[in-house]
Amino acid sequence: MMPIRPSKPVTLAHDKTVAVQEDVRQAQADLHDANEVLADTVVGAIVTKESVKAALVQNLQVEGQLQDVVKELEVVTDLLKKAEDEKAERAQEDVTMAGRRSGEGVDSVIEHMSASARRKSLDR
Repeated sequence: MMPIRPSKPVTLAHDKTVAVQEDVRQAQADLHDANEVLADTVVGAIVTKESVKAALVQNLQVEGQLQDVVKELEVVTDLLKKAEDEKAERAQEDVTMAGRRSGEGVDSVIEHMSASARRKSLDR
């Protein structure tokens, strides 16, 4: 039995997933930082217009990062679907070819029986 190796789409999906996880972690950290700046405004600290503007810019960047993550996850989903389809095709080919390779298919049984019958008729 041949060892099972991950197909290329699965490997690509794994690599993209690892990269997306890092992007999400970075977006989470950026969003946390921006929220801390905005939270300071609620507490009553002296907040400058620049700090609020910086927090808003940071939130917009995080939003962009998250949009990129959504697109990457769509690619991962497509790659995994492709891998599933390829696996199903291979399984179907294995089922179709099983009788031919093993000698246990209906065609090979009929062929064997016909050959046996011919041999018996020749022996008489």
